[in-house]
Amino acid sequence: MLQVQSEVNGTTHIDIEEIRNFTNGLIYPLYFLDFETIGPAVPKYNGSRPYQQLVFQYSLHIQETLTSVIEHREYLADPSQDPRIGFIEQLIEDCGTSGDILVYNIGFERGKLNDLIDVFPEFSNELLGIVNRLKDLMIPFQQKWYYTPEMKGSYSIKYVLPALVPELSYNDLDIKEGGTASNTFLSMVNGTFAGDVEETRNQLLEYCKLDTFAMVKILEKLLLI
Repeated sequence: MLQVQSEVNGTTHIDIEEIRNFTNGLIYPLYFLDFETIGPAVPKYNGSRPYQQLVFQYSLHIQETLTSVIEHREYLADPSQDPRIGFIEQLIEDCGTSGDILVYNIGFERGKLNDLIDVFPEFSNELLGIVNRLKDLMIPFQQKWYYTPEMKGSYSIKYVLPALVPELSYNDLDIKEGGTASNTFLSMVNGTFAGDVEETRNQLLEYCKLDTFAMVKILEKLLLI
């Protein structure tokens, strides 16, 4: 009903109280985190299953306080090795031990972290610490506390971002979505990649970086409400 009213009237719906409850509940330092995964049909690494989504990359924007300059950290695996150990070790270092870790669609990152805990129990305490700090930036949009016709009935970040932050776009990137990122890295793992490796690694980094920078800018908009 809300979506229909918004579409018909061209209006934006904002539940100020719910959004402020959400933003006021955030604990700094804030971390904005996004994973990329591959799902090889034939398992390549110990403790993995066919088509299991395996992490190979993350982007992390960090804001110490509400007014601090944003820092950026990132990880992109060496395709010739199991990507997970390096991923885990750097993620633990980059995420520190306090502050909320914002993701967009919490089930995905939480599921990947739990998979890592199962296979690498020696890191379970640190990884569980990260899992317990996750918060979902999707909630205000999924719950329709913020809805605008530009979102086209979706709470996917690919629709929320242009609706709230139209100056930011994936259109200028060579890699524009996660499926392409996954297939590109998997071709490197399989030894079938024929392009410029260094240039393509930079494209992967730029794509993943925009995913978390998008979250930074979306939260900025919510904080103004």
